Amino acid sequence: MRATLIFAFGLALRIALIARFPVIFGGDPLERMLHRDRILVSHQLPLLQIVVAAVSALTLNYVAVMIAMAAVGALVGVAFYLLAGDFFDETTATLAGLIMSAEPMVAAHSIVPYQESLMLACVLFAFHFFYRESYTIAAIWLALGCVTRYEAWIAAPVLAVAYFVRRRSLSGIAWFGFMPVAWMIFRRGLAPEGSYVIEPRFEPARLVRWVYLGYITAKFTPLIVLGLACVGFWFFWRDRWMRRAWALALFLGLFAIAILFSAHGELMDPLRRVASREAHFWMAAVVFLAAVGLAKFEKFRVAIGTLAIAFGVWGSYRYVARENSDPHLSLSYRLAKFFDRELKPGERAWIVARPWDRELFDFYLQRARETGGEAGYQAAVKNLAETADMSPPDYQRMLIHSRWDRSRLLSEASGCTEWVAVWSDSGKDAGADGVVLADQGLFVRIRRRDCGASGGGVHAQAQR
Repeated sequence: MRATLIFAFGLALRIALIARFPVIFGGDPLERMLHRDRILVSHQLPLLQIVVAAVSALTLNYVAVMIAMAAVGALVGVAFYLLAGDFFDETTATLAGLIMSAEPMVAAHSIVPYQESLMLACVLFAFHFFYRESYTIAAIWLALGCVTRYEAWIAAPVLAVAYFVRRRSLSGIAWFGFMPVAWMIFRRGLAPEGSYVIEPRFEPARLVRWVYLGYITAKFTPLIVLGLACVGFWFFWRDRWMRRAWALALFLGLFAIAILFSAHGELMDPLRRVASREAHFWMAAVVFLAAVGLAKFEKFRVAIGTLAIAFGVWGSYRYVARENSDPHLSLSYRLAKFFDRELKPGERAWIVARPWDRELFDFYLQRARETGGEAGYQAAVKNLAETADMSPPDYQRMLIHSRWDRSRLLSEASGCTEWVAVWSDSGKDAGADGVVLADQGLFVRIRRRDCGASGGGVHAQAQR
């Protein structure tokens, strides 16, 4: 019953965020939506893409994918509640599950196709069923996590060791390690040539990644939860929780080490920074420590926990609002809705937008050379030529939010089109007439054109 309540709360929060901000933000979600008909994309593991493709097979309405992601995100709170129930009383576990469900970054990133929420839910379920000695179910959940993100692989040796400690059997290696091995056999390595996952060369500057992820964790965790976590850390040490939760602590420690060797540093500072989303496990650890602290406030824990949940909900709203504050994102969405209303049967629109920054592709090729040598570089060049979508990013964002496809919304000129939309930062003359969509100094000017009787012919309708 309480698991259902936590799921309903998490889903309601995310549906409310989607209703207020019905826009898909972020680079990875954009790529996933553009390639929704493909399962294997570059180095990415396939489970989330399978979810996206399955939903898209039923409907191409992007909101359906957001709702599916919201359901996945709501499972994070349920999984955390069940795991917390292995250590705490029912009231504390319930509050912990609700706090985790409302963790701002976790909630915000689980309404768009990011992998982290699915991975986090799978790993939490795996640990929970392991503690309940349901080893088959634990292995299944871990296997699902291992085909979501590579970070989940870290749990495989941890649970194998924990299984040996409990059962004095090495069969845990097969139970929990079969999926990583199967994947490497299937892919003939961690990832296809031309993509990269691990950077084996260590540089001291990478230690700053811990500071960065610590900063992200503190910044996007409600202050009251951080305070409870500080209290919880003291009792965790004093009461020797390590005897009970050593497997969780070992997993977090190995994750912290592994992040130093991730080849996916951020473009602005690849040595010292990784994607902020890597902080998901750290945030889960903070909420666990907060539950340790919350359990000590037996008289006031419901009031304190409720306040922490409320701050989490507010923080989730602010996080999504910040992600949607980019005018390129808002104008892409508004432009999509404009053409959804105005484009008549047979009509086409040409979108003139700023191309991708060359620096992004240079960075990808440079990392491919550094991690895979000349062979990796050549494979990366081939991958870009064969699979990369080079259409402008604002055009891509508009496309995934529209009910029309590429045959109606064009990124390049193709004869006369009945509509043309010119972004002000495209470097092209936007003209002086037409409808203007504007936001924070950026604008798109939309003009209707008369193509005449022979201006492009009749085009088959391609409504989504």
